[in-house]
Formats: sequence, structure tokens, C-alpha cells
Amino acid sequence: MDRTAVCRPLLTGIAGIDLIYPIGKGQRQLIIGDKKTGKTQIALDTIVNQGQVAKETGEMICIYIAVGKTKKEIKTIYNELLKRNALSYTIMVVATNDDKTPVISLIPYVGMSIAEEYMNRQKDVLVVIDDLKRHAEVYREISLISNKTPGREAYPSDIFYTHSRLLEKGCQHKNGGSITVLPIVETKGGDITDYISTNIISITDGQIVLSNKAFLKGQKPAIDYGISVSRLGGAVQKKKIKKLGAAVRLKLLNYLETKDVYELANTDEMSEDLKEKLKEGKKIEMLLRQEKFEPFTSEEILDRFENFGN
Repeated sequence: MDRTAVCRPLLTGIAGIDLIYPIGKGQRQLIIGDKKTGKTQIALDTIVNQGQVAKETGEMICIYIAVGKTKKEIKTIYNELLKRNALSYTIMVVATNDDKTPVISLIPYVGMSIAEEYMNRQKDVLVVIDDLKRHAEVYREISLISNKTPGREAYPSDIFYTHSRLLEKGCQHKNGGSITVLPIVETKGGDITDYISTNIISITDGQIVLSNKAFLKGQKPAIDYGISVSRLGGAVQKKKIKKLGAAVRLKLLNYLETKDVYELANTDEMSEDLKEKLKEGKKIEMLLRQEKFEPFTSEEILDRFENFGN
């Protein structure tokens, strides 16, 4: 009863997300992919960009929740945020891998409670949970020791409830505040159909899937545009960017589909239309490449892709 529709954009500064798979304030958007494909980097880019857009959209409180990370990883993330003045609006809620298992299992709830407090004060909050696969493993460990009946993959039967009660706190509140949640899940071998991944996909409002293949080819951020989804889509975009995003997305997906079929084909035997389609798609793919901590404003994204709006 105290929630309203999600309709305001949360700008990440990443062209591939803001243009094609946008995130709204109050949305829960999963970031999923194999180890070392840039999942945490997307979350950090989003946090850093909030400092850039604060003048236009108002300040956003960011909460980074580390679930069982190493101290070295935490230190690196802390230094990156410090270097870019992001710590003035960021809270880090940390449980390292040296902490006791119950501490690691409860840390996401601590972070989410802080987020709720700010939301009730009419603030916009961005919460990054890094990562929920580790949280599920820790919860499984506690459950097995406490003699809960194991289910699929030895996880307890209430693992879905454990994550849903956490992620369902993300919303647009009628008082004007919001909690946007970016949970991260690590996969193995690019398999997004395993138990925990499918559970979290069904709880969230879309997913940004990162591909190891794209990463190795130098496509950074390594977003798999074919299987990524934003269930709110254009509802959280401004009119201009929504129109351009729809056109770019259609051309990019057509190109990716065609590229797979004609990758090894002889270009001389292709029709002019097909050559043009592949050339245009390749250009879009190159323009979507972006270095870390180099966010684009909405205007820069519009300028960058304006030729593909027809």
C-alpha cells in the first residue's frame, strides 16, 4: 500500500545500460556472470556516476554490501571509491571471508535496514549486494549444521524466501524515497539456469548478463545484449532516449543474430543490404565499448548514437 510505480531513471553512466536496458529508481536489477567479467565494476561505475548526476537528480545514498569478500578486494574497492570522491555519499557494509558464518549470512539484512531508514527519510538509496551466490552458500552451511532438510543442490527449502524477503525491500515509496537494489550473482561456465540464479532472476525486475566470451574479445562492459532484460524498460526513460534506445536495440540484436550465422562467410558473396547491416551493427558494438570509471551523460549518449535513430 505504501509503494508506487517505478518511473524515474537511475543513470549508471554506462551507455549499454542507460540506452538499451535502463534501470529505474526503486527497481531490482540483477548483475549476473562468470568470475572476472566485470560484475562489481558495473556496480562501482554506477556508484561513482551518482556523484556526477547529483546536481540534476538530487543526492543518492549508496550502500555497498560485501558478502564474504577478501580484505584485499575490500581495500581495492575502498581505494577506488575514495579516489573518485564517492565515499562522501557511500556506506560500505562489510563481512570479510574471515568473519564467522552467521555474520556473513546477516550482513545483507544489516545493509538493507540502513537503506530502509534512509528511504523513510525520503531519500533515494542505491544498494549493491556483492554477491548473493556466496550468501546462499553460507546460508546452506548454517542450514545443514542445524539439521534443516536439504533440497535441490543441498540448499534448504527456504532459500527462495531468504532472498525474496531481502530483495522485496527494493521499491519506490509513496513518500518520494526509494531503494534500488543491484544484487550480484556469480555463475560457472556462463550457466544462468542453476538453482540460485533462476531463483533470483524470478525475484528481480530484469538482469544484466555478462559474457566471458565478449569480455575476452575486448567488449567492455561485457554485456550479453541478447539475453539481458529490463522488465521496466522505456517506462523509466525520457522520451528522446527511449526512442533512440528502441532503434539501437533492434539494430544491435539483428546484427548479433546475423553475425553468428555469417561470421565465417565470404563477404564478397553477401548482398549490399547484408553488408550494410553488419557494418552498422559493428559500429554500434564499438560505440558501446567504454572504459571503467568513464561515465557518459544522457546528452553524450544521445550524441554518440544519434545516427542510428532512424
